[in-house]
Amino acid sequence: MFDYNYQANAVMQNQQMLNTYFDNMQNQFTPGFKAETVSFTDMLGDQMAGRGAKMKTSGIVFTQGQIFEDKNPTHLAINGQGFFVVSDGRETHYTRDGRFHWGQDGALKMQDGKQVEGYQLDANGNIEGQAKPLKCTIDPSNGLYMGRYNSVSFDDNGVLYGQVTETNPVTNQSVTRRVPIAQVAMATFANPGGLSKTGLTTFAQSQGSGKAVLGVAGQGAFGKIATGSLEMSNVDFAQQAAAIGMAKQNYEANFAAFKAMDKLTESALGLIH
Repeated sequence: MFDYNYQANAVMQNQQMLNTYFDNMQNQFTPGFKAETVSFTDMLGDQMAGRGAKMKTSGIVFTQGQIFEDKNPTHLAINGQGFFVVSDGRETHYTRDGRFHWGQDGALKMQDGKQVEGYQLDANGNIEGQAKPLKCTIDPSNGLYMGRYNSVSFDDNGVLYGQVTETNPVTNQSVTRRVPIAQVAMATFANPGGLSKTGLTTFAQSQGSGKAVLGVAGQGAFGKIATGSLEMSNVDFAQQAAAIGMAKQNYEANFAAFKAMDKLTESALGLIH
């Protein structure tokens, strides 16, 4: 017997799958984007309502994306399992999207304005205090970073160094030193696939992901940082195209069956009246 609830839910499930696959395809060139998956399970309906298709999981695939070198000094890519820690001023988010830039307020930011968090370092490179928005302001009186550095740059552990050039007044010889200023904060999760999306490339912890474990690049599972680089999307074009084709076929078949039975039912009701 034709089951309206089951067939209608089957149509909707295939539509949701198509939406997910198309979203993945549209973001195949978005740095830090991670492909999303969606699966369903058949459930028994209440009383005589029949069966229905219920969404089972909507997860994120956190496989490593290809690292592309673009030479931008504030762009950072993670090679490993970690996440950058960013804040919107209210909530903490996690991302693999390293398209950072220095804002007018001196804060290192994502394109949407979320601030990148980091640890302040002492002169020996030791961490001081808790993670907080990473800032490096330019002194308007002399045009130097934090009033003393000619330039700043990151290394593969996410350490921000300030370069200072000092000239000996007697010999007139110049010596350039690199001084550690701060280090980008990193996070890992027991189950990254359980993170919930808060934006195109940002995520929040959930019960499924477990709590964030904070640290820095170069330690444990946090991975390394490639400076002047971006991690590209992990979307597999061929895989997504094949999935779209299959979901489209299923959608059209289910929708055709639903329409056919709807017309038969309408005709039968007409005969009764």
